[in-house]
Amino acid sequence: MSLAFYYALLAKKQSDLLRLESCNSKLQTKQGEFSENENLMIKPSLTTTTWHGNWAQAFDDIRENGILASYIEIETTQFSATFEALATKIKEIQEEIERIQQIIAQLLAEQSALSQ
Repeated sequence: MSLAFYYALLAKKQSDLLRLESCNSKLQTKQGEFSENENLMIKPSLTTTTWHGNWAQAFDDIRENGILASYIEIETTQFSATFEALATKIKEIQEEIERIQQIIAQLLAEQSALSQ
């Protein structure tokens, strides 16, 4: 394959890497915002002056055991899995970039040897 092909491939992989790193950064910001809003899942608190009784208790149970539990699942497990997948892909692309750079260096060395 030609040098032009490898230079184009290198540019594409570098662009992909920048996009993933940007995505990772933005997602970390969103995770912080998500964590800050966890307390909103159980607001407003129910009191005898707002709403009470069996229906209020059932509603509170749903908020705490359903909504809040799901929110925490997203906040911990799902964000972690996503960050892990991003880190794996970033590392993979970095390794591809290194291999492409090595191929380019090898092709340049071969061209230089042929021209002498």
